[in-house]
Amino acid sequence: MRWELCSKTHARLARIVTALGFRHVDPARIFCVRGYGSTSEAWARIWGLPALWQQVLGIGPAYVVEIIEPEFGRLPESEQDRILIHELLHIPRTFSGAIRPHRTPTFQITRRSVERYYQRYLAAVAGAAGRVSQPDDRADRPERPAEVPAGSSVSAAARRRSPAAAHRRAGRSRRRMGALR
Repeated sequence: MRWELCSKTHARLARIVTALGFRHVDPARIFCVRGYGSTSEAWARIWGLPALWQQVLGIGPAYVVEIIEPEFGRLPESEQDRILIHELLHIPRTFSGAIRPHRTPTFQITRRSVERYYQRYLAAVAGAAGRVSQPDDRADRPERPAEVPAGSSVSAAARRRSPAAAHRRAGRSRRRMGALR
């Protein structure tokens, strides 16, 4: 196995972090390497620096995103971006050096969730390009409606209609039905 630092991948990663608004991610504490000679079938992987190592070495949290060559390089750029987004989703909001698993009770890293983030990334990049090339047209836009306070009935109704709430309600119904049998 051989590794080399990759500034090109780091620049792409930093661009994705900025475009998606991942404020919890510090690109300066993420290192990107290209790995050669791996027998893994993965295209990329992320490594975190555990808290014990941070404390012993007297340094802060850090991550290494390893790109597996030549597999990663053969992919189209759009798929490479999706893979980088997938690896970024493994970084928890605490940016502690820990690795977030694919499935938790509150979050899942799936093809669908990565695709949602990828579409947000494309929209952000397209929006940034549009802002650079076009004059400021904010005066022509309608004003945004005011935020709804958290305790209002509208907010509660929106929470009741959310897909996550429907999923929780469905789970409760199945459990009740199981208890009746």
